[in-house]
This record gives sequence, structure tokens and C-alpha cells, in this order.
Amino acid sequence: MPWSRQKHPAFLEQYLERTHPGIARKKPLDQLRVVALDTEASGFEIGKDRLLSVAVIDIDWTHIHTEHRIEWLVYQPNMVANKATEIHGILPSDILQGIPEKQMLTELLPIISESIVVGHQTWFDALMLDEALRRNFGISFRNPIIDVAALAMTELQRFRKSGYANQKPPSIEDLCANFGLPLHDRHTAEGDAFIAAELFLIMCGHIRQRKGKITRRDLPIKKV
Repeated sequence: MPWSRQKHPAFLEQYLERTHPGIARKKPLDQLRVVALDTEASGFEIGKDRLLSVAVIDIDWTHIHTEHRIEWLVYQPNMVANKATEIHGILPSDILQGIPEKQMLTELLPIISESIVVGHQTWFDALMLDEALRRNFGISFRNPIIDVAALAMTELQRFRKSGYANQKPPSIEDLCANFGLPLHDRHTAEGDAFIAAELFLIMCGHIRQRKGKITRRDLPIKKV
């Protein structure tokens, strides 16, 4: 019997076909979809901790489309209150009202398909989603990502890399203070996704003002 690739559900096939790190190199920037994304988790250890909430907001290179935003609360049966709970405030009793992780991913993937994902410290969100996708579907997270902290370190003089070995990327608080932005709904997935979207668009505006247009060299587009 000839070998054939495993057949995935249609939404997974669409994600796998349309989404890969190379999309950021093959299309003009103004043709690339961009979404802001943030997660809150049961802790900070990749592979051990679990997603508790995920939020996505549709943006483009100049606007935040607040009418196209969604947040999921994710049911995790073994969650207990810990230090992470003190930060995001999601309690085990809240999680009982959430949806299964697999259902959240099924709804999320069509939204982020063929998109660049923007956020603050996005590598953590991407790795948490990567673990969840491998656990539930046996596939990896494929979206290219842009971290607004990394963008600030290339675009803003105040946060540029200094060569100091222990230099830390700017926090959301640092970046909001720099631009005079309010910290609405901090440490919620939807609130942090919205703040990241604001920061991204402000810095894109700075690049346009300085150079006239944005090129790939201006953006720290990475892959997981």
C-alpha cells in the first residue's frame, strides 16, 4: 500500500497549507495579515503549565479592529492557585466555566491562519500554543511572530541594545510609560493583546515618519 500523508480535519489542513514562517518573505508587507495575540497561563514553564485564556484582536498596519476580537477562557482540570494566579487573577473556579483546550484551538486556528502574530514577549505565547497544538493535534505553531519588546529595542533609542549582558527587554509598563499609554486591563489576555497592538502601530508610525515606508528589515519577524 503506498504511503500517504495523514488526513487532517479541514481547518487543520487550511492552517498547515496557508501558514508558515516563510509567508513573511513571500508577500509585500501591506498584503500580510496581522493579529495581536496574548495568553495567560497556569505558570511560566513551557511543557508543564497550561493555557488558561487566549485573546486575539484583528489589526492591520494602521488600525486596530476592535470589532474583530475574541477571548477564550480555557478549561484545565488540574489547575490550582499559585503565583501566576496572583498576577492574572484567573481562579480555579473561573476555569470551570471555560471551554476545552481542543475546542479553543479549533476556533483559533482559522482566525490566525496566514497571519503574523504580534504581542509582547510573543515567544512565550507562541511556545505555549505550540505545546497545545502538539498535544491536541500533533502539529506545530507555524505563524511568524513579532515581539513589540524586540521592536522597541531596534526602533527606540531609549531601549536599544547596549551590549550589557544582563539587559532585559522593556516591559509593557516601560513601553506604555514611554508613549504615555494607559494600562487598561493589564494581565488579562484581551487587555495585553490590545496594548501590544497599540504599541506595534505606534512604532510602525515612527518607522514611516522616519523612513517613509516600512520594510522587512525594520521588523524583528521571527519563527518559533
